[in-house]
Amino acid sequence: MTKRIAILAALVAVAVTLAGCGFKPPVQWNEAEERAHALAALGKWATGVEKYDVDAMAGDGILAAGFKLIIKEGSAVPYEKSAADLLKELREDEQQQLAFRKSKATGGAGYELDFRADWVIDSINRSSATVNTLFEVWETIEDGLGDDVPGHIENGWWNSDKGTIEVTLVRTPNAWKMVSMKIVFNAGVGSTARALSGPVGLGFGIGKLPSML
Repeated sequence: MTKRIAILAALVAVAVTLAGCGFKPPVQWNEAEERAHALAALGKWATGVEKYDVDAMAGDGILAAGFKLIIKEGSAVPYEKSAADLLKELREDEQQQLAFRKSKATGGAGYELDFRADWVIDSINRSSATVNTLFEVWETIEDGLGDDVPGHIENGWWNSDKGTIEVTLVRTPNAWKMVSMKIVFNAGVGSTARALSGPVGLGFGIGKLPSML
């Protein structure tokens, strides 16, 4: 009996060792589900942009290692930002952005940003996906926009920018994460905004009113 117990204990020890070495069952693949997961990740990112949720925009849950952001404004030469630079810029502007979103009764401007996008998956496989969209940015404040915000305004909302976004995502065990994003702003629409608020700088360059007013 003692010998049998010793053999059983040895087998258990081997199993525990294998588990500790990272032995895992094969990762399952369901393309329809993974498409939905990838689009959901981008939907959370867009909501983060609207709410100025830094973790949703640039936290570890959405950006993969080695992430690069490329921004292009019309005919200007594109420029890049690393994940570290992006996160630093977003954090620097965080308090102003969140304060601007508060109601006027609590010291803010009642600012709202509506990010409109219709994501389309170009390609997807077990390890990566490429997604693109046309986008529009609409902004407003609590008491409405004044004459100092010229341009395309509908029902009190200012169409401050539009353009295209292309994203490459990688599949991790827990989530789809962005490894690159290219934003191309349409200079024809955004020229008024940039003339008033300067070139795209902090963060993703989305949202002009907080720096204007």
